[in-house]
Amino acid sequence: MKILIVGAGAVGGYFGGMLAKAGEDVTFLARGEHLKAIQEKGLYIKSINGDFNIKIKAVERPDDNEKYDLIIIAVKSYDLSNACNNIKGTVKNDTVLMSLLNGVDSEEIIGGIFGADKVIGSVAFIGSQILEAGVISHTASGMITIGELNGSRSKRCEEILNTFERAKIPIKISENIQKDIWAKMVWNAGFNAITALTGSLASDVLSIPESRKIVEMAMKETVEVANKKGIRLSDDLAEKTISKTLKTGEIKTSMLQDRENGKAMEIDSINGAIVRLGHEMNIPVPVNETLYGAIKIINKRLSSL
Repeated sequence: MKILIVGAGAVGGYFGGMLAKAGEDVTFLARGEHLKAIQEKGLYIKSINGDFNIKIKAVERPDDNEKYDLIIIAVKSYDLSNACNNIKGTVKNDTVLMSLLNGVDSEEIIGGIFGADKVIGSVAFIGSQILEAGVISHTASGMITIGELNGSRSKRCEEILNTFERAKIPIKISENIQKDIWAKMVWNAGFNAITALTGSLASDVLSIPESRKIVEMAMKETVEVANKKGIRLSDDLAEKTISKTLKTGEIKTSMLQDRENGKAMEIDSINGAIVRLGHEMNIPVPVNETLYGAIKIINKRLSSL
């Protein structure tokens, strides 16, 4: 399978590296010092499952003469439209596009550009970060769930499943990927902003009853919004999500990583999306509003630096 990884960061870099290690034909789209390091020294992954270094094709701009079977998009949500426009020449009639972005609308955005028939839904759960240019640390989980957006079982999902299994990446096919996407949104809304605000790991936030309560309330608001939209999530999903997170390894959220690196945080596609949807449906979301407003202040300051 010929695969393009759009965004070779903590998430795309890890999964792309695993696929390349298994012998798949993988190309990374990257930039800056990270790109330079990968081109010169290869990609080094320090993983809880074993470290490895691999030489891999990495470029800044795609070659329109190269077409891909699978394109995995793993950029920040605010970069999605530009990323899609940059890869238009690499998409053929039967190319499959899957998004590993946070939020609940990336599949719709990608489908609006390339056609909804080319897009499958996907969700990644992983604890990973870029330690330095060309080096990714994998500290927890590393599982992907995929599925057709209409809930059907398809040959192309089976082929992707087989490809990822050969690469020893835990993966499953969902019959209700929209529900899975929203379940991850519950996790993101609960943990990302508060960890970025406090400079804490997810486990640290859960170790204090008061901050754990904030996580739980943000999650419950998100569940209520999802249910009102017709995405039926269980009433105890917040408690189950917290319990599962406590059993997972060390997780530094993407939003905390971005703040530490002086980058804008994806607040608009996470808590901001819950706030917008809550207002549209007249659902009170005060905890998400608070988290959203607090991160917006930091983002504004970062943008002025």
